[in-house]
Amino acid sequence: MLTQLKKKEVLVAGAAGLILGLLLGWLVIGWWLWPVKWVDADPWDLRAEHKQAYVAMVADSLATNGDSGLAQQRLQNWDRKELASILQNLIEDRRARQMGLEAQNLEMLRQALGLEAAAAPAPAPAPAPAPQPAAKGAGLVRWLPVILGVVVLLLIALAGIGWLTRKQKQATSRRSAAPSAPVAPAPTGTIRLDGHVATYRSSEAAYDESFSIESPEGEFLGECGMGISETLVEGTPNRVTALEIWLFDKTDIRTVTKVLMSEWAHGDAEMRAALAPKGELLLAEPGAEFTLETERLRLKATLTEVAYGSEQPANSYFERVVVRMEPFLKQAPAPTAS
Repeated sequence: MLTQLKKKEVLVAGAAGLILGLLLGWLVIGWWLWPVKWVDADPWDLRAEHKQAYVAMVADSLATNGDSGLAQQRLQNWDRKELASILQNLIEDRRARQMGLEAQNLEMLRQALGLEAAAAPAPAPAPAPAPQPAAKGAGLVRWLPVILGVVVLLLIALAGIGWLTRKQKQATSRRSAAPSAPVAPAPTGTIRLDGHVATYRSSEAAYDESFSIESPEGEFLGECGMGISETLVEGTPNRVTALEIWLFDKTDIRTVTKVLMSEWAHGDAEMRAALAPKGELLLAEPGAEFTLETERLRLKATLTEVAYGSEQPANSYFERVVVRMEPFLKQAPAPTAS
């Protein structure tokens, strides 16, 4: 009976050592060597202050264009309880600061989304009693297999880290030796911000792609994106004959928009007349460049790919469109000496 108990303890200790070693390797490799980097996060994954800024931006946009459908689409994947709580906090904050117009815009957004005022938070539960300290082990000998397992796995992990580090240095040296593509300097008086690539595919039944624009310090500045402007035939695949590029600046009440038209739509007088109120009309051509500007932002858009569908009329709807978007922050002019 005693031998069986010792075997069981050895097996448990060995398994514990293996788990501890794996956890150690995970912490070293996953958190130090290859940490997770989040990019292209959705608005509901942002920090609390950015979430509030995004919701306030949607409310201002709704008050400007009156398009409740667009507001619902921008917030459709948000958790409704969280969204109701954010709106309630923003409304109370604006009312407390006597910002009646902003509070009215937020209230209009809440009504458009069909949300009710968030209930007061429930009182926090009483803290659980502190766990009692575990009894001391039988001694160092009992944990010797665990310690040995951790040491062995740590040595293996360090050897692997050294090998990966050497490979990384070699790859970095090769990249440094290779000539890099020249980057165009930022326009005078602006700061280059992180760029984005918008891609439309005809297989997407409801296409609307948007990107947040942030300052180098992480401040939310606005938003840009691309969406469907005009469709010849709805369904899957869509036959979209015009796309719109837009730029929103949180300090500006306007949303600047330009319309990319297919060759067929650009040559059709009735279609041009129907799309003219949406913004400046542009022919979608590979390599074409254009700029959108607001009070603080400038967006340089470049069409890197334009492909048409094969159905008639010829070149009447897009199969695929790729646009590179490069935002810039305008710098305030330096004060002049009097």
